[in-house]
Amino acid sequence: MEKVKESEAIEIDIPLETSLKKKLQQTPRWETFEPFALSRVPYIIRENNKELYEPKVVSIGPYHRGKESLRAMEEHKPRCLIDFLGRNPEIQIEVYVEEVKKLEARARRCYCETINLNTNEFVEMLLLDGCFILDLFFKVRAREPHTLLDVGWGAKTIIADLLLLENQIPFFVVEKLHAIVTHYEGDRDSLLYLLQPSSVSPDLPAKGNIYHLLHLYYQWFVPGRTSKQRSRRYSGILISTEHSRSNPIVSWLNSRSSRSNKKPYKPMRAIPCATELREAGVIFKRKESPSDVFDITFENGVMEIPMLPIDSIRRIIYMNFAAFERSNSAMEHDLMSYVALMDSLINSNRDVIILQQCGIINNMLLNEEELAVFFNQLGDWSTLDSDKHYFAWLFAEVELYCDSRWHKYRAKLMRDYFNNPWSALSVIAAVILLIFAAVQAVYSMYPYVHH
Repeated sequence: MEKVKESEAIEIDIPLETSLKKKLQQTPRWETFEPFALSRVPYIIRENNKELYEPKVVSIGPYHRGKESLRAMEEHKPRCLIDFLGRNPEIQIEVYVEEVKKLEARARRCYCETINLNTNEFVEMLLLDGCFILDLFFKVRAREPHTLLDVGWGAKTIIADLLLLENQIPFFVVEKLHAIVTHYEGDRDSLLYLLQPSSVSPDLPAKGNIYHLLHLYYQWFVPGRTSKQRSRRYSGILISTEHSRSNPIVSWLNSRSSRSNKKPYKPMRAIPCATELREAGVIFKRKESPSDVFDITFENGVMEIPMLPIDSIRRIIYMNFAAFERSNSAMEHDLMSYVALMDSLINSNRDVIILQQCGIINNMLLNEEELAVFFNQLGDWSTLDSDKHYFAWLFAEVELYCDSRWHKYRAKLMRDYFNNPWSALSVIAAVILLIFAAVQAVYSMYPYVHH
């Protein structure tokens, strides 16, 4: 008992300011971090949907390292390293270790949490994980046999794991390993070609600093505003989307409202769903733009949207794209703008069916209800500036179109009387009979008028 009391007394005798100073000395300053942070998905989001954010097969980086469910793949990584080293036998493993050690301090600064691994453990993790990624894509590009990929579910599941927000290593580590094995120091294009999926157009290169593999694929999926120099025309007024952040749409709509004694225009946070838009006369069409799902147009009541394929793997990737975009406050929230558009269009199973029938959505999930829930999940915990987002121009055009009574009356006429051949024939017959009746009335009155 006396020994316990002595130890307690010793702990109590340590001044608080001393322990705080020690803790502050061990804490890195903000300016020592890299411009980006490899962060986790917030607990409140991840806890309800762990299957969307946690790896199922392979761990990359420190956050999920050592999990029992991922141990089998850890045994494959040394085999992948052997294959990777065999691509350039002249370079010994000591060269790779030495070069990765030079990147250790910078790589540690990329993570928003303290990584409790010593130098050897941390460098080994970066080397094994980086070589695993490169060896995988080398074999995919060359169509070489791969034990892991030859399993029916292997390729898609591994790719999905590599594109999780919490399952990343800094991209500059991958670049360095690729430069050593290929002797292409500073040649990013060859590395991007290696990592590029077949669905990505070659005229959409990655731009600027690439943080990690997920960021690279995000750039390929979300083209960015600088690549969109299209112009929008509002009743003869030309407005460039490049300058839409200065709100020319809102300014013009407000000037139009003041001339017509209407209430000032307020940016819309949503538009009517697909069912309501169809009732208002909007026609949905699939647009042939396979490499850019953001290439959406709305002209003369016709909304053209490129097809968006959705299956269980893409669902995971899209969710992590959204988590990555929300984790970086400096980024434009263009993906969230797309989500806001699709979430507005889809409110029920009927909306999903309309978009599926038009070829806009290729739904490979369980049912239409699951797809509607998916878009709701994508938009959870996100904020969007309703007058500056990517599709603010489209929201404004849709509102102008739906405000027209003529479009509603025409849509009702087409829906009620011309939705099938028999209804159309009956309307035409009624019009013809009405004309005949009018002509007969005129001729019957003619003798009296002539007299």
